[in-house]
Amino acid sequence: MKKISLTILSILGVCTLNSNANSASFDCNKASTWVEKTICKSPELSKFDEVMAKKYRSNLTDAAKEDSEIYKNNVIIDQKLWLDFQRNTCEDKACLIREYQEYIEDKNIKGTVWSFSDELSHSDLPSKNSFGKFSQTFKISIYNSETGRNDAQEVTNTLSINSVVNKPHLSVIEGDLFFTNFHSCSIGESIARWSQNHWVINDENQANETLELRLYPAPYKGKTQLLLRDIDDQFRLRRCGARGYLDRILLERD
Repeated sequence: MKKISLTILSILGVCTLNSNANSASFDCNKASTWVEKTICKSPELSKFDEVMAKKYRSNLTDAAKEDSEIYKNNVIIDQKLWLDFQRNTCEDKACLIREYQEYIEDKNIKGTVWSFSDELSHSDLPSKNSFGKFSQTFKISIYNSETGRNDAQEVTNTLSINSVVNKPHLSVIEGDLFFTNFHSCSIGESIARWSQNHWVINDENQANETLELRLYPAPYKGKTQLLLRDIDDQFRLRRCGARGYLDRILLERD
């Protein structure tokens, strides 16, 4: 397993151990992006990065113990999604700290949600690629009562992020999502606020608890894509029911 793990870590480029005692989990001499350079300049972030890498290696070890190829692949995919959509989309140190703390502690840490756009810098606001129509076409399993078998049917998840005039920190999000056995979920005209590197939709349930759905836009595999993160897996229970599952849905910008 050791040889496989090291190969995986090298591919991801984040968890290769470095001989420099005061560096992050990668070679700071080869840091090229703003995120990498910021991590290397900050003892706090460097430590976070080392702890993150240790946790990732531990997750891979657990997957090896389970002897599950699916489990291992999911660990690798989740790590890459977190890097590309969450950590690497940050544009300030506070955002990086939040993303690392959430990863390490496995708990929701609220970011900065803007309530106005006056005097915000360009880096505080979403880019034009954070708006638009996003979709995903795939096949789902539908039970056929006549044949007693599950048939595959092609469906398309769609989600539109619409701008609000004179309020660049806000958007109106609407869309339709499909799940196994053609279970559907509508997200209609939900107000979202920009929070450092993602959109956030907040709902309150009957107990006045906040339910949070995050939408992270980022370049991924050569195209702008959108990652949905259902914090604590509670938003889907209110909007979509038990058969809907929003977390880790990936949509491509049309």
